[in-house]
Amino acid sequence: MYTLAMEKAGLSRTQVIVATTLGTALEFYDFTIYSFFAIQIGQLFFPSASPVNQFLLSIGVFGVGFVVRPLGGIVIGAYADRVGRKKAMVLTIMLMALSCALIASAPTYAVAGMAAPFIVLAARLIQGFAAGGEFGPGTTLLVEYASDSTRAFFASWNFSATALGLAMGAGVATLVNVMLSKEAVLAWGWRIPFVLGIVAAPVGMLIRRRLEETLSGASSRGTARCGALKAALTTHLKLTILGTFAELGGSVSVYITAFFLPSHAVRTLHLSATASVVSGVVSSLVLFAAAPLAGILADRYSRKRVLVVSRVILLLSIYPAFAWLSAQPSMWLLCAVSAFLAVFVAGQIVPVLVMIPELFPKHVRATGIALTYVVSASFFGGFSPFIASWLVARTGNVLAPAWYVAAACAVSLVPVIWLRDRTGEALD
Repeated sequence: MYTLAMEKAGLSRTQVIVATTLGTALEFYDFTIYSFFAIQIGQLFFPSASPVNQFLLSIGVFGVGFVVRPLGGIVIGAYADRVGRKKAMVLTIMLMALSCALIASAPTYAVAGMAAPFIVLAARLIQGFAAGGEFGPGTTLLVEYASDSTRAFFASWNFSATALGLAMGAGVATLVNVMLSKEAVLAWGWRIPFVLGIVAAPVGMLIRRRLEETLSGASSRGTARCGALKAALTTHLKLTILGTFAELGGSVSVYITAFFLPSHAVRTLHLSATASVVSGVVSSLVLFAAAPLAGILADRYSRKRVLVVSRVILLLSIYPAFAWLSAQPSMWLLCAVSAFLAVFVAGQIVPVLVMIPELFPKHVRATGIALTYVVSASFFGGFSPFIASWLVARTGNVLAPAWYVAAACAVSLVPVIWLRDRTGEALD
């Protein structure tokens, strides 16, 4: 598959990876940039509420994107298994560009009244749907493009791209806030990152059009006879459940270390907001670099070996890392802890990311990835910061989130026992 598809498309290995993952990075940039301007959006679109409620309403609209991510993953994953991975990926990037355009041009409450927040809400629904639908077709196409000895390395780049998108969002938000006054950011500066998202999307779309479709006609006809979603929930239900819980440890780990920890350091350890942003960028960049390395190791030493070693190391080190940071809080230590943990987060996410599509047949593959990864990330991962905050408030123990991550890693080691390791085997 790798040789024929590459030759027919006329693309090098690097071009295939860039064409597939550039759009993913842009989409996750678009999806997360909203959170960096939640305060300004709250002031402009919910002005009748108190400052606290403005922020809560704005964050609530942000959270809506996570709610619809599983729906987007399932619907667009099934679409990719029916009509092709390439068409599904073009669709997601078009939807993300549309959502950015809606937010960038949305009239404020002062101009449009109650219509204003509903426009932003609609845009976030589209963003969440598109972000959920991106991962399954993208990972599937990378896995099917790769050779038998490079599948983990190829698949790793889709996770790496999500980390790059997060870093891009944090970087652009920082530049806007540094270069403009608070008044200018509130008046018009907050729209700049969304305009950039609109401009960048067509670039990713044009590059993706050069990719060769990897879904054969026979597979497509098989999907028409038996829907991919139905097959994933009946014939392959055991694999779907095992895959979802095998993803649990990685989903919880990445949301706690990359999202919760920076805000936890500000709120509980009283570090500066700058420390939070810097550590978030550092964590994202380490994830970006560590993911391909994890893919290379998984191709060489087997998926299960890299997964189990990384998960056990994270399980054993998460509590000491949190304790050290709590005892000596500083921006540099926060960055060091975030970077260290990110290495082993990547080490446990990438192997599962390639194991799951290797076990699903071609006509169910994109849907299978969506049901396992996106559902796990949205529910187990997406609610992790809330659960961690609740544990701190309930117990009064600032180290409680570390126990939560350790428990998630321990639980998610169990289903790995029943997952077959297909390192080096022919895919289809």
